Amino acid sequence: MTSMVDTLELIYGATLSHDVDGIVVTFRDLDNVFSWGDTEEEAIFNAREALDGVLNAMAAHDQGVPLPSKMQEGEIGIAVSPEVAAPVMLHTLRMQQQKSLVQVANTLGKSYQAYQRMEKTGSNLTLKSLKLAAAALGATVEIRFKTS
Repeated sequence: MTSMVDTLELIYGATLSHDVDGIVVTFRDLDNVFSWGDTEEEAIFNAREALDGVLNAMAAHDQGVPLPSKMQEGEIGIAVSPEVAAPVMLHTLRMQQQKSLVQVANTLGKSYQAYQRMEKTGSNLTLKSLKLAAAALGATVEIRFKTS
């Protein structure tokens, strides 16, 4: 079970290692996630896709998603894609509070199935629905843009 935090962000510290085949990316907080590429840009792109896939699968199988720890020297931050992060964060908050899908759905005045879809990627979750679901879990939504 993950611990409660004041701010939930899904930005994981990653290490880039150069070898003869290219650049390998590993995540300290997620042993089973790694990727590589011929260039740093390709390696980071591939790492984000791997990160998205693993976290999405963990949430879909009702597993606890490990929260990112504090970034360490030499690491770069790789953020989970927004379309994956939002449902995974809802799932993580619900698991932290030990609430069932039915309990959150009832708080929102929605059916079990409607809320269940909100925790799945590809559900076209609207900002309005995200804010309402976050509020039902005692949280608020903050959005920021980061330029390269």
